[in-house]
Amino acid sequence: MVKKNYKLLIGFILGILLSVSGVYAAETIIESINVSYDNSTSGGKYTTVQESIDELYEKSGLLKEKWVDKTLNGADPVFDNTSKLIPITLDDDGTVHYANLYTKWYDYSNKKWANAIILIDSPSTNYKTGDIILEKDIESYFVWIPRYQYKIWDMGNYEKAINLDDLSSITDLTANIKSMFNRPRTIDIVFGNVQNAPKMDESAAKLGSYYTHPAFTLGSIDLNGFWVGKFKTGINGTSSDNGVEDGKKIIIKPGVSSWRDSILKTFFDAGYNYERNLDSHILKNTEWGAVAYLSHSAYGIGTKININNTSNYMTGYSAVPDLDKTNNSNFFVDNTNTAKTKPYNTEIGYLASTTGNITGVYDMSGGAWEYVAACIKGMPKNSGFTTSELENYINQGYIDGYKENSNIATYNNRILGDATGEMGPFYVLKERNNNSYLHTTWYNTSLSFIDSVTPWFCRGGLDIPELMDQFGAFRASGNKVSWSSFRIALSIKNS
Repeated sequence: MVKKNYKLLIGFILGILLSVSGVYAAETIIESINVSYDNSTSGGKYTTVQESIDELYEKSGLLKEKWVDKTLNGADPVFDNTSKLIPITLDDDGTVHYANLYTKWYDYSNKKWANAIILIDSPSTNYKTGDIILEKDIESYFVWIPRYQYKIWDMGNYEKAINLDDLSSITDLTANIKSMFNRPRTIDIVFGNVQNAPKMDESAAKLGSYYTHPAFTLGSIDLNGFWVGKFKTGINGTSSDNGVEDGKKIIIKPGVSSWRDSILKTFFDAGYNYERNLDSHILKNTEWGAVAYLSHSAYGIGTKININNTSNYMTGYSAVPDLDKTNNSNFFVDNTNTAKTKPYNTEIGYLASTTGNITGVYDMSGGAWEYVAACIKGMPKNSGFTTSELENYINQGYIDGYKENSNIATYNNRILGDATGEMGPFYVLKERNNNSYLHTTWYNTSLSFIDSVTPWFCRGGLDIPELMDQFGAFRASGNKVSWSSFRIALSIKNS
């Protein structure tokens, strides 16, 4: 217990720190957390006022400086100067709190990723630190992906897939092959800021070495990390090519219909113009890979992400385990069918998150395919881009450009870190619908590369459920399709 003649001094200091009315209120807090001080040579836990104050900060939950996660080695969340992006914490039921930056509000070593929100233009109140933020006042949710290096386990130099369709006479071929080729592993990740994890050239990468993930460089700018949309992108109003131009606002929230059925350039422009001051843009293939790799590390769920099985493309849902997957019409259900699909803020919902808890990124398996900003150089196809526009955005770093000779199985044309070639080796095998699929050897996921007819990548997947997870990839021409949405990232420059 603190001696009485020093209690008022420490109480006064705590009163200032906590903005508590009166020294005696602060004195009560000191009593409740049992800070020990004695200026004698023995008997007290601490013998200086400073040591007692240090303990006071620790036990009260306050910090003398903003919280940093030592695990991240300097790659902590970056915010904008205008406070457009607000740090939050989430209760397990989804209740949102305005985070106190001077407390421990994220913890990657315990798979608690940092979250933030953007409010609607006219929220119902002026929120401040500690407040519960009403869902109706939230426009968008984001999750922080810290800069990291990962240990290369496979260089991804596969020029074709092994064709197993001709071996169909083997008894129980599918089960045997899938068992033999299933080889996922925990991805070894080390966090670090720009100084601790400098940019690396892919030509210097080699098997077994640590490689700085390319998602943390945007054009010529190195980033300490980026914010990724927690859910697929939705829109207030009808999904249409002129949705944003008509004044309807983008939303990134749980339980809304994802924006689909637009050409890729409409998605790209909407993402690019969403928050220009925060360097918003449609998620690139390499950025998708960065999130997927982090999900399969010691800091994420560490396994395949559960599929969002809503047939009406709603965000933030998760299939109930052990559903019969042999009939798609019974597996993919309306989000109101709570016997087969659960929302993000439930125990089953957490399984569809990159962390296995509510702090992660959702909808990376199912819910819809997602167009990502990644295509063959010089081949805009049906995306709405001109060839010169495409080249310009590739040079600026907003679109990942792939080699012109790419085709459906040229995995060696991968960009290290994009979660394509490194998921090999690959094989072709017919599935229960009698269609042949290209499979990874990570969970036997369906992953095909891009080609000259369909030069744009799609990720995530909504097809045969057992073939879909965060490593799934498909291809399209950039055209308007009812089954593909997109996701937004924010690349705020380091402060």
